[in-house]
Amino acid sequence: MSWKDFFYFSKRERQGIFLLIVLIAGIFLGKWIFSPAKPQPLEAPEWTETNGVQENASSGIPEQPAYAPLYNNTPQKQTRQSYSNPPQQQEKRTYYAPEKKTDVRPASAAYPKPEKFSEGTVIELNTADSLDLMHIPGIGSAFAKRIISYKNLLGGYHRIEQLQEVYGMYEELYAKITPYLKVNPDEITHIPVNSASLDKLKAHPYLNFYQAKVIIEMRKKKGTLSGTEDLKLLDEFTDDDWIRITPYLEF
Repeated sequence: MSWKDFFYFSKRERQGIFLLIVLIAGIFLGKWIFSPAKPQPLEAPEWTETNGVQENASSGIPEQPAYAPLYNNTPQKQTRQSYSNPPQQQEKRTYYAPEKKTDVRPASAAYPKPEKFSEGTVIELNTADSLDLMHIPGIGSAFAKRIISYKNLLGGYHRIEQLQEVYGMYEELYAKITPYLKVNPDEITHIPVNSASLDKLKAHPYLNFYQAKVIIEMRKKKGTLSGTEDLKLLDEFTDDDWIRITPYLEF
């Protein structure tokens, strides 16, 4: 085998080599043609200053200064200040004349305390308002509001002993105020068992969600409930529950 045999190529191989050379040359040529030209460095223009205004030496066009002139408030010669070192401005202060003190009565003195009831005075609890209750010795505005709020939740007091359920009520206060109070059960608001909604039933302090729900279910089964006898066998209620809630139910 001669060394010339290593450099022998067929016609198809010579065409492929020629095409490859043309492709490589085209890549280098395209890179050279389409490569961006290098930017030429810009020469800084020469500036001259005439009467405090900078001008371009080549064009003669006045140029604005790199800073805006700030001037003092004094009538002296105006001096140019830079933004990096602004002039110090004097602090402006406003002086007010001292207020005259007036004799203002405290809020507690503006409304005198209500006069307390004398011994032997008795009021009806369900029709009394908070002001009436504040006349009772030992009851202030806070307890008067609590007693009225609990009365509205119940629909009225059925027995005087229910005052012991008011938040914050203690034995000494209960014993002190009960001689001034009486209860009329006819003044309470009843719950219509056969038409009241679930929310209405469970809103009462003596009924919880499960008791209210079982009443609704029994009403759906029987249609109309005639009395507590239709509900007393329910496991959700105890004997004490019925003693408390029965005066407020209406069938």
